[in-house]
Amino acid sequence: MKKKILIVDDKNEFRRLTKAILVSKYEVVSAENGIEALALLQGGCMPDLIVTDLMMPELNGKELVEQLQSSGAFKQIPIIVLSSIDKSDEKIQLIKLGATDYIEKPYNPSELLARIENILKNK
Repeated sequence: MKKKILIVDDKNEFRRLTKAILVSKYEVVSAENGIEALALLQGGCMPDLIVTDLMMPELNGKELVEQLQSSGAFKQIPIIVLSSIDKSDEKIQLIKLGATDYIEKPYNPSELLARIENILKNK
């Protein structure tokens, strides 16, 4: 049985691209923003890992990480934050909040796969 990955990003082209990269190895579910992601989770969708964009309307990646970490049910789900923001303090803050990893956009598809595999192997 394939592991499930939840992709959260407001840009449809990013969700499609990331899904295309992951779908051969993983079951992929997607959401347009943090609110939609939380609704999926609360509706019973339990991914093995979440890949989220940082900058999104309604509920951004940082707020999503905070919500998941304050929840008993979803706190254990690893989270990779993808962002075009290349600021060390932003990365550190997200890791301290509970994000498992931070990858800058544009990302190398092989690197994303390797990081996901490593996180899931050690989960």
